[in-house]
Formats: sequence, structure tokens, C-alpha cells
Amino acid sequence: MRTFIALLFEDEQNSIIYDILGEVRAISDSGNFTHKDNLHLTILYIGDTSEEDLEKMKNKLSEIKLDKFDYKTNRIKYFKKSNTRIIVYLGVDKIDLLENLYNIIRTKLKEIGISIQSEKYTPHITLGRQVKIKEEESLHNIYCNTLNLKATKISIMESKRIGNRLAYKEVYSIALK
Repeated sequence: MRTFIALLFEDEQNSIIYDILGEVRAISDSGNFTHKDNLHLTILYIGDTSEEDLEKMKNKLSEIKLDKFDYKTNRIKYFKKSNTRIIVYLGVDKIDLLENLYNIIRTKLKEIGISIQSEKYTPHITLGRQVKIKEEESLHNIYCNTLNLKATKISIMESKRIGNRLAYKEVYSIALK
């Protein structure tokens, strides 16, 4: 199974983020947009995971003892993948607590032999992949109020295809104090 670690949102916040996604979709020629039920903030993508490794992950990540914390969104941004296709996301303010969580999870996974490719952590909420927009500057014209989000648990998510749709399912969570 393919897995990743994420922070999920409350229903009201999820709806607001999905409305923002709708504005991106409205100015796009095409793209693979995130389904409302799949919105999340990725902490760490793991990839193919055996049942044995999943059990090790559950046990190891259960050792994390962190307090709940707040974080905020900022503006629509994108990663450019080609001249015409981009990954569009809702940016999240970099805060030490998110960076710390990312580093703790990487360290815990390394302790059980799950090696994650080293990369700079950019907290974000993916709105669409392979998005094609005539004028990328139009993304900056989408106004979105800052959302105050609360991290209350760390979720281990499974990613799989059901028919033509990508579906994410929480397989385990660790409550923050």
C-alpha cells in the first residue's frame, strides 16, 4: 500500500479550502484537482509500505508526544513542473512546530529502517496537479483569507485508486496532547 503522513482538517475548514480550489479550477484550462475528501496537509510522503512496516510505523509514531498547535494558510502558490503544467497549492506559513514535526517523523521512521529521501520541507495543501493555466499570474489574483488551522492529530494515510478516483483513507492516527 502507498502511505503518507498528514494533518487533516475539520469539516468547516475543509469546505473553505475546497471553495478556494473551485476558484483555481474556474481559471484553469485543465488539471487533476484534489477531491474534497482528500484535502490535507502532507507532512511526509512515504510511498509503498508493507503491512509489517505499517505496524512498525504505528508503534514508532505513537511515541511522539507533542501538544496540539495552530498554523495558518497564506496564499495560492505553485510548483512549476513544465512550461504549461503546474502543481497548484494553498501555502502554509512555515513555523517551527511544523518543521519540528517533519523532522521528528523522519527520525522515527529512520529508526525503524524506513528511509525517506531528504528534501526541503515546504508545508502546503495541494489543490491540483498537472494544472494548465494560460496566465499563471491570474493565480495571484485569487484572494483567500488566512485560515487558522489546528493540528490535533497526526494521521497515517493510505492512498489508492478506486475506479478512476484517487482515494485517501486514514489507517491510523496519533492524538496530540
